[in-house]
Amino acid sequence: EKITINYVLVGLAIALFVVRFMCYEDIQRLVPQWENYQHMNVPQSRFNAMMGELCIWLIAPSNVFLFMRAFSSERTAKWFSKFISLPIIFVTLFFIDPMLINMIGSCHDNFAEMKMVEFMLPLELGATFALAIYFFVKDIKVRIAKPEYLYVGLLSVVGALFAVPTYIFMFFFGKGYFGHNPYGLSIYHRMVIYICFLAVPLLLYFWLRNQGRSKIRFALIVISLGVLICFMYANKYTKLDKPWTYPWHLCNTAVFILPLCLIFKPKRLFYFTYFINVFGAIMATLMPNYGANDTMFTPEVIRFIVNHMEAFWMPLLMVALKLYPRPKLKQYGYSILGLAGYFLLMLALNINFNGVGPGHVNHDVDYFFIYSDYIGKKLGSFGKNLYKNSLIEFKIKGVTYQIRPLYQFLYYVGYVLFGFAMWFVYQLFFDISDAHYAAHVRLKGIRQDHIALMSALNGRSIHEPMEKDAGIKLELDHFSKKYGTNKHYAVHDVSLEVHAGEVFGFLGPNGAGKSTIIKSIVGIQPITEGRMRVCGYDVQAQPVEAKSVLGYVPDHYALYEKLTGREYINYLADIFEVSLEDRQERIDKYVKLFELEQSIDNKIKTYSHGMKQKIAIISALVHNPKIWILDEPLTGLDPTSIYQVKQCMLNHAKEGNIVFFSSHLIDVVEKLCDRVGIIKRGELEAIESVDNIEKSGKTLEQFYLNIIGDNVTEAGK
Repeated sequence: EKITINYVLVGLAIALFVVRFMCYEDIQRLVPQWENYQHMNVPQSRFNAMMGELCIWLIAPSNVFLFMRAFSSERTAKWFSKFISLPIIFVTLFFIDPMLINMIGSCHDNFAEMKMVEFMLPLELGATFALAIYFFVKDIKVRIAKPEYLYVGLLSVVGALFAVPTYIFMFFFGKGYFGHNPYGLSIYHRMVIYICFLAVPLLLYFWLRNQGRSKIRFALIVISLGVLICFMYANKYTKLDKPWTYPWHLCNTAVFILPLCLIFKPKRLFYFTYFINVFGAIMATLMPNYGANDTMFTPEVIRFIVNHMEAFWMPLLMVALKLYPRPKLKQYGYSILGLAGYFLLMLALNINFNGVGPGHVNHDVDYFFIYSDYIGKKLGSFGKNLYKNSLIEFKIKGVTYQIRPLYQFLYYVGYVLFGFAMWFVYQLFFDISDAHYAAHVRLKGIRQDHIALMSALNGRSIHEPMEKDAGIKLELDHFSKKYGTNKHYAVHDVSLEVHAGEVFGFLGPNGAGKSTIIKSIVGIQPITEGRMRVCGYDVQAQPVEAKSVLGYVPDHYALYEKLTGREYINYLADIFEVSLEDRQERIDKYVKLFELEQSIDNKIKTYSHGMKQKIAIISALVHNPKIWILDEPLTGLDPTSIYQVKQCMLNHAKEGNIVFFSSHLIDVVEKLCDRVGIIKRGELEAIESVDNIEKSGKTLEQFYLNIIGDNVTEAGK
């Protein structure tokens, strides 16, 4: 029942608004027109006249907010309908007479239009007022939760004044206020480019990037519908029987396509406007075609700016805000096919409407600028000559038609090539956007982690572990990791605990996620989801403290090879603030264990691979870490060196520390580890003790192959 009432009221209100809106011509002069009142012999105060015109301006944005409420459960939509639309509609009821005078005065030469406006406006206001009251009662519990809603609402109303209708600048400044002709790239036109085409999308991006997807979609739908209403002020029903007056130009199609893409989400249609309309809007802005006598504040120029501004930045903004994924070559191919269809249609319309002959009027149209030399002149003498020399004329039933196939074909090819070139500019824009967004998310996460840290510490020192009395423990709590904008997880929902005294082996095929987990533990790369703790320290919220208890040996070491082995180890000891006494004791211990006495004071660049690996191991142990992490530490070592490293790992665990290492050498893991974890395609498939595996009658290799699956066994066959 509620759904029925909702949609009946909304459908009625939308229908009344559209019919009333389309049934009278836009006032193309300075408004309000005082002669309207003189013509109708109606005494009217200046205040009432001003309020009547103001109410006409505000009906459109208030109706957009109200209609959006019917199709959106967003809190913002509820707030707008309650605190913006309802007060505006309530005020318009008091000024319905001056509104009618202004509207009827604009079409006083057409009796039918006058009667239609006089009949439709009260019905529309009654329906929208009923709908606003219905939503007010329905959303009675919606409160002003955030002060920015008030600011957004006020800005929306102010913005609506400058967008709907488009003669607002004439009202405030008067026609030709600056007395300057902006035709071409004048200073005023360039100011519009800087402000509307650069500042506006950036401001919108920074404002919306923190909002949820539904809030972003809601805001962009409101903007696109506002632009559509602004555009339709110059395209009323009186032109329906004159198809040559329809808005066939390419950038005009974006005004209709973008609301459809936001509401119904048709991907191919969106990528058409992304590849075709954006580039067209850029070109049209750089080569404006409004009248040479128009000023910056005439309705035609304002409509030109608003329409092309939206066609330029709205598709880019929709991708930057993740409403649509970044396009691929396939989408560009579909867009080119769509452009070909549009191009042929416009060519046919141009040829037909410009035909000359008995009973056929030349309407002098130039859709997509493919029928005149407007673009050709921009290319100099080559373009002019190409346009002039490629003319072909033919007659059908006495009517002469013209076509320039070579010029028009090259026009299409050039547009396709330039559009493809612009794709790389868009990609650069999105690379910058993605990098900025990732940094923004990271900074936001750091702030949230700090708040969580202070709450967990509850007054304790920031250098203490978040998890009090955790002891020596490595904990992964529902850890997941994605790289960049990749849709798939490299590692997904991994949870495990490793305790003091354990040697924990980490097994899995190449690319399974072993190194991803290790690099996240040691802080080389950020965590996408979940938590990691080392000795009670949160890896994200307490990175310095977490690293202080970690020792890390990477699979590909990177040493300062111009230093000696001793200098490099001392350098790491300085970073970890190891005392001179402790570092000297440990350096002597490990130098002797790894038999490096003769080479420790030689430069690292003279070392063999095995010797460099030993220096990396000593550097990771010089601060006696509670958790020692090794990623494929035995690769490339000789048998003696492997034995030395294994003994070092066992000794470190016996002292009550944790040794966590990944390896492909299953026999080494089986003899060395207390427990093993097996990961496959980013999922942790098993955690089991080596003793339990042996008790089950299986070797670790058999247990591993059973977990990894049939692909491995089939390969063995």
